[in-house]
Amino acid sequence: MRLKQPPVIGELLAGALIGAHALGLIQPSEVYEVIAELGVIILLFSVGLETKMDELAEVGLPAVLVGLFGVLVPLGLGFLGVKGLGFSNITALFIGTAMIATSVGITARVLADMGLIQHRVSRIILGAAILDDILGLMVLAVVTSLAKQSFDVVQFSVLAFEAVFFVAFLTFFGTRLAERHGSLLKVLRISEAPYAFSIVLFLGLSVLAEYIGLAAIIGAFLAGLVLAETEEEFALHQKVRPLYSFMVPFFFVMMGTQVDFGVFLNLEILKLILVVVALAVIGKIVGAAMGTFFLGLRSMLQAGVGMVPRGEVGMVVALIGLNLGVITSDIYTAVVAMSLLTTIIAPPLIKIAFKGEKTEEKPPPSKVYPQLWGEKS
Repeated sequence: MRLKQPPVIGELLAGALIGAHALGLIQPSEVYEVIAELGVIILLFSVGLETKMDELAEVGLPAVLVGLFGVLVPLGLGFLGVKGLGFSNITALFIGTAMIATSVGITARVLADMGLIQHRVSRIILGAAILDDILGLMVLAVVTSLAKQSFDVVQFSVLAFEAVFFVAFLTFFGTRLAERHGSLLKVLRISEAPYAFSIVLFLGLSVLAEYIGLAAIIGAFLAGLVLAETEEEFALHQKVRPLYSFMVPFFFVMMGTQVDFGVFLNLEILKLILVVVALAVIGKIVGAAMGTFFLGLRSMLQAGVGMVPRGEVGMVVALIGLNLGVITSDIYTAVVAMSLLTTIIAPPLIKIAFKGEKTEEKPPPSKVYPQLWGEKS
């Protein structure tokens, strides 16, 4: 904070310092991974609580366009760029696929810290990231099938239907049910009942999203989006805040522990990393710009840098390719480095792009939810 950089940068660098590749104070562990996963799930649940469906619907068209171009452009650039370096078609496809999905947790954290999570472009980024995740899942299914030289149309169709139905049902029907019947949370007449229900809901939907094949954070975000339509939204947000402050930094610290500065000493790998990172950054910025060209230059830039971080998503795709034997360890290292570097460079870029934007000024809670403060509306 003293350096006027987003807190997430300090958390990432702290993780890199104490990780196995530097001081070695902590080693990879399933316990740490679970805590980190819970941290990012709580982050996206909190972001969902601050997002109204009506506000998300207002940016529907640009969000869809950013999502579509944010998939097509990075996929195309990644394929052509890696193919141009002499790699096979399937290897180039895996690299392009690793560049598709956006790790919205990074962007959401920075924008939340800046008080801009309800900014119009922020909502565009959130909507586009959900679409990216669905399309990325489908592309990964196709590319994996090609690598195995087998493509099951029925299995692919079921996967696509499950993903689309899950998101569409919660987005359009879940939010309306919550808006109309959210008062049922008070039936138990237990003060902590809404809070307990919210925890069960966002953890349950996170597990369901993982089961379908989507990222768990999509389920958590949708749970927050649903509960944002209830009368308990403000009270829930206040109760989640301490959990957010304690758990969320774990995710970014653990991401930092995966940074291995040693890979930059190999000139061949370094060259490959620079090419892949450049294609990844340019692909998302160009794709987002194409989707928001009618909103002006600044919005185009804001949407572009907001879609840059890849985080853990790119690493998962690379690991699948490595296990299938279609990418080498050097390529895998380059993709992991791309995921980490785009995660590290995104926060300062986001801060620069949104500099000067007005932070959200919310009315006092007694004016928004007078029933919780003993006042008459």
